[in-house]
Amino acid sequence: MRMDRKRSWGIAVMALATAAALGMTSLSAERSHADPAPETPVETVSPEEARQVLRDYFAAHYSEGGCSAIYADLTHDGAEELLVLEFENDRAGEPIQLHSSALDPDRFTEGRVTVLRAMPDETVTTLYEYTCGSSHAGWGELYLQKRDGLSYLLLYTPYTSAGRSAFEIALFSLGDGGEMQDAARESVTFPVEEGTVQEGDADEAEIDAFLHTAQALLRDAKPLLVYDAVYDPVTETDGPRQFAYLDELFTTY
Repeated sequence: MRMDRKRSWGIAVMALATAAALGMTSLSAERSHADPAPETPVETVSPEEARQVLRDYFAAHYSEGGCSAIYADLTHDGAEELLVLEFENDRAGEPIQLHSSALDPDRFTEGRVTVLRAMPDETVTTLYEYTCGSSHAGWGELYLQKRDGLSYLLLYTPYTSAGRSAFEIALFSLGDGGEMQDAARESVTFPVEEGTVQEGDADEAEIDAFLHTAQALLRDAKPLLVYDAVYDPVTETDGPRQFAYLDELFTTY
């Protein structure tokens, strides 16, 4: 916004503007003959190097008997990350051994998925971590999903408590700093049983539309860690308990 100036300053202002313009012209002329500033090279890690760094890190920090692990490029930069699944028995405070036989849902108390990324300096950073527990507050579902040839994480949380349901599903990749970059995200809230209707609650049609979207996103998804009992808004009861987990070592998604 221009401001009015006193007439007595008019000549001085014009002189200053002219001098500034001449100075900028001279500076631009000088810069036109200067070499362009060199671009700072972006450090990258090759897919082969990334795998080796991640494999070495896994060997130093995890036990193959107690973990599942799978490679997937969740940052979409051409180099894969390593997703590690491990279980703990809270009652004993010890890791649960996998692979020898299917894990009994009654033994499951907590599981964790960690996404590890190899850095150019051969260090490893944690991009994302997901924890799921057998207690109601810890229920949830985490999957791998493909879309247009790219790998994504798919998080589904059909949570119901104290007369309220809050269902959310998100399909996302990961940024360089671990930020979630959504490809799709939907959510609904609604009362159940004797719950009170609140502003913004979904009606039956909106709930059905959400469930349809969730089913479409979950189709052909690969379970990483799933534990919940999905609430059925039609019968207003919990459905059967769901339990699934990744049981692989160093395969590629």
